[in-house]
Amino acid sequence: MVTNKRLIRRSVLLLVVLALMAALVPASVISVVGAQDSCPTAKDSYVIGFANLTEDIVFTQLVREGIVSTAEELGNVEILLADNQLNGATALANTENFITQGVDAIIHFQTDEAFGNVIMSRARAADLPVFAIDIPMPGATFFGADNYLAGQLAGEALAQWVNENWDGKADAMLVLELPQSGPIPAARMQGMVEGFQTNVTTPVADDMVIRLDSKNTQEESFRVVSDTLPAIAEDAKIVAVTINDGTALGTIAAAEAAGRAENIMVVGQNADPSGQEAMIAENSRYLGATGYFPENYGAQLLPRVIDVLECRPIDPAIYIEHVFINADNLCEYYPDSWPDFCAAKTE
Repeated sequence: MVTNKRLIRRSVLLLVVLALMAALVPASVISVVGAQDSCPTAKDSYVIGFANLTEDIVFTQLVREGIVSTAEELGNVEILLADNQLNGATALANTENFITQGVDAIIHFQTDEAFGNVIMSRARAADLPVFAIDIPMPGATFFGADNYLAGQLAGEALAQWVNENWDGKADAMLVLELPQSGPIPAARMQGMVEGFQTNVTTPVADDMVIRLDSKNTQEESFRVVSDTLPAIAEDAKIVAVTINDGTALGTIAAAEAAGRAENIMVVGQNADPSGQEAMIAENSRYLGATGYFPENYGAQLLPRVIDVLECRPIDPAIYIEHVFINADNLCEYYPDSWPDFCAAKTE
């Protein structure tokens, strides 16, 4: 009987000790342990590969800076960086390097639609989730532009300007597009063309809507527009819709070099600092651009990557909010970037 009482007392004491230990363990630790038990990819810290589109464009530099700074703020994320150099083969090689380095997930900003399937096949074989910025890949979570809407906003703004300044009529339209990136970015161009044509008083004739492959660069846009302008009457009024700020600047530079800047008006996409500077320049021929706010990509995207790695559901496509930015509203969004210009506007 004494032995049984001792056993009972020891059992009660053990239960009390266990209860006290449980009370001392933070709930966050219990939740992490539980998450790791139920979610095989959940960890205390993560290594994420980010392959940027290129490091030669202001927009993509801002995307990279935002991702790196957000990772630093999170404290448990390490970013491995790579540069896709606007090249599908390089993007594939970067994917394989990330796999070799043992990353937990990949963020890709890559332009070549033809390499999307191969990249995703490699990632699936390695059981790695992939997030595709702005240019989708099959099976990857999409993050970025609501392309048709983004284009439509710019096209409508351009139509309004033509209605107010050129009696509602332009003679030709240049469409600086990016065929190699496939149908989703093409929706951006479609939105600009249709947004303009359905809102301008007199639509541009179909045979004067001239599509040019911009290759996503300012230099190529300058070249192809320079080659095209001689085929358009010298006194023609020209509108241009462009895939990004760089291609818009190349288009404007070509018109200036040809002495035809006064007869062109351009809209674009992204509204990065290079585009903002052009919008507020004296006698600017850059009406404005749909804003994508690339500096915020990291803050919006990295938490979604963590959600996936910790087995929380997310939407298959995550769209950013867009607004058309021009000299009239630039200071609402970027007052610290242009203090002199914004101070002058308030006087």
